[in-house]
Amino acid sequence: MGFRDVEMPDGTVKRFVWTPKYDPRYPAFNKGPKCTQYFIDFQKCIWKKGEGYKPCDWFRHHYEHVCPQPWIEKWSDQLDRGVFPSKQLLKWQNKYPKAPAVEEE
Repeated sequence: MGFRDVEMPDGTVKRFVWTPKYDPRYPAFNKGPKCTQYFIDFQKCIWKKGEGYKPCDWFRHHYEHVCPQPWIEKWSDQLDRGVFPSKQLLKWQNKYPKAPAVEEE
């Protein structure tokens, strides 16, 4: 559980208590596979759509609330060094060209 800031139509920002909803792909109690998949899905989304693409935040919110912080730090470090151990992510990066960053408004 955590907080999520949402920009309202009138321009104000409102803070909501937020928790990931049930995902039928992962019915078991073990959150490891769910955590890993959300992290990879986020990386795939920003790879294809760009860093500032808002819908990618859905995956980011999920992995930030499901994954332990040391795992996220370790994976981020591995991505920076180019040694992240995911064949799924490597196939994705080879299949699609990297998108330019999206300009934020």
